[in-house]
Amino acid sequence: MADKEILIFVEGPSDKVFLEVYLYFLERFPIKNFKVQNVDGKDNLSKRLLEIEKYDKTLIIFDADKDYESNKKEILKIVSESKQTISEEQIFLFPNNQDDGDLETLLLKIANHKEFINCFESYLDCIKKKEHYKPIKNIRKSKWYAYLEALGLEKFFQYTWDTKKKNNKKKLIIDDKDGDEIEIKDQYKGDYEELKKVLDLNSKSLIPLKNFLGQFAENNQKTNPKIF
Repeated sequence: MADKEILIFVEGPSDKVFLEVYLYFLERFPIKNFKVQNVDGKDNLSKRLLEIEKYDKTLIIFDADKDYESNKKEILKIVSESKQTISEEQIFLFPNNQDDGDLETLLLKIANHKEFINCFESYLDCIKKKEHYKPIKNIRKSKWYAYLEALGLEKFFQYTWDTKKKNNKKKLIIDDKDGDEIEIKDQYKGDYEELKKVLDLNSKSLIPLKNFLGQFAENNQKTNPKIF
């Protein structure tokens, strides 16, 4: 384990892929000191908190969903009941740690090709007028994956289902080749380069997340600067 390794718990597999890619993109942060783990939903957080003692610090990055305040309080309650020491400052809720929403809310904001998203909105307007229309569940997620599929990148965020273990197979985007040098795995390098074209990873919408991560990056531990 790297010195001062920081564990980051996220809710799902897509969150893990995005966060690992974003940390890699933020070259100034020592990604080798961050370990991102998917807990497969908030309901599993309490039992996963038992794993944190071997890490220097633990961060929790979940979705705010429909109520930022109540979700933050619920996570703090789970942490308190587990007797673990995680402060509110170690918790970040997508999209920006203050508003309601989720990872997809953030991703749609930083999408470069808004014309594709507008096409999806037109599709929604069309089907809403049809006789047998039923409301689409997880509309932001559907919109996000439609955007990726239109650009040929849907497989980058997809996980395959392990029928034996009844869970998502682990997908390793980041490759720790020699214990020090961190790279995108060879089979994903092309997709990573394309992803940088379709997402604005320098967007102002990412500043809250960047500042949050920056507080805990090894080279910022002493001064805790904010990044603008």
